[in-house]
Amino acid sequence: MKKLSQVLLEMSQHAAATENRAEATRAENRQAFETHASEARTRAQSAHDAFATRLDVVKQSIAEPWRELGETFTAQINRVQRSVDERKNARDLAKAQDQADDAEAYAEIAAEFVLLAAAEAEAAMVEALVARAHAISLEKDA
Repeated sequence: MKKLSQVLLEMSQHAAATENRAEATRAENRQAFETHASEARTRAQSAHDAFATRLDVVKQSIAEPWRELGETFTAQINRVQRSVDERKNARDLAKAQDQADDAEAYAEIAAEFVLLAAAEAEAAMVEALVARAHAISLEKDA
C-alpha cells in the first residue's frame, strides 16, 4: 500500500504533465492560427495586387470603371468609418459630460454637508459654553 504522500506526489506529477501538454497544444494551435491568418492576409494582398496589375494591363477605357468602383468603395468605407468614429466620439462626450455633472452634484452636496456639519459644530460649542457657564455659576453659589 502506497503512502498518502506518494499518491499525492504522483497525482501532482500527473497533473503537471497534463498541464504542460495542454499548454504545448495551446501554443501549437496559436502558432498554427497565426500562420494561417498570415498566409490568408498574404493571399488576399497577392490577389489584390494581381487584380491591380491586370487592370493596368487592360486598356484604360475598360479599366477606368473598375478603378472608379474601387475608389467609390474606398470612399464609402472611409465615410462609414468617419460616421462610426463621430458617433463614438459623441457617446464618449455625452458620457464625460454626465460624469462631470455627477461629480459637480456630488461636490455641491458634499459642500452643503460640510456647511451643515460646521453649523452643528458651532451650535454644539455654544451649548457647551452655556453649560460650562451654568456649571461655574452653580459652583460659585454652592
